[in-house]
Amino acid sequence: MSAPNVSVWRAVGRLSGYTVRELLWPEGVFAVAIGVGGSVAVVKATKLADRIDAVGDVLALGGALLAVVFTALALVVSIPSKEYIRKLAETPDGGILRFLDPFLVAVGTQAAILIVGFGYKLGAEHVPWRVEHAAFYVLGFLFVFGLLDVVALARSLVRHGVNRGREALNNGTHGGEVRRLGDRRGDTA
Repeated sequence: MSAPNVSVWRAVGRLSGYTVRELLWPEGVFAVAIGVGGSVAVVKATKLADRIDAVGDVLALGGALLAVVFTALALVVSIPSKEYIRKLAETPDGGILRFLDPFLVAVGTQAAILIVGFGYKLGAEHVPWRVEHAAFYVLGFLFVFGLLDVVALARSLVRHGVNRGREALNNGTHGGEVRRLGDRRGDTA
């Protein structure tokens, strides 16, 4: 069995298999409305030095979110049982790779925020105002999209948790009861 093609660009390319509604709602629409619309308003209301300072905060948050998304990805692939991973792999339309693709897109988005943000901070004073404004608009879009994408990942992880709970009940582990962590600490198996 050959290794699958795994990359951020492939994950982004697979988005073409989604409907326009799935792609744009709600993250894409709000990213355009709030991210780009807000960026336009900020550009009109601030000086270049203020925008450069604000991008420093965006970079800090982008780095933190990149770490959070990467950690979530690591946990999602390392903690589930082999049986659950097998079930994910057997699902139609891409299996586990389709489940993990949004994490790759989120990692790519956060990385793009860092790249564009550093580029903006370093070059904003040295490029024509139109380029500076366009870069700020792109950064605004990426920032809002990245934040909302983390929310979407959280929604996906909650669904994943619900499915894991159903799996535990269906497997009849411990008589079909779901026990609190404190109740399981005495377990030796």
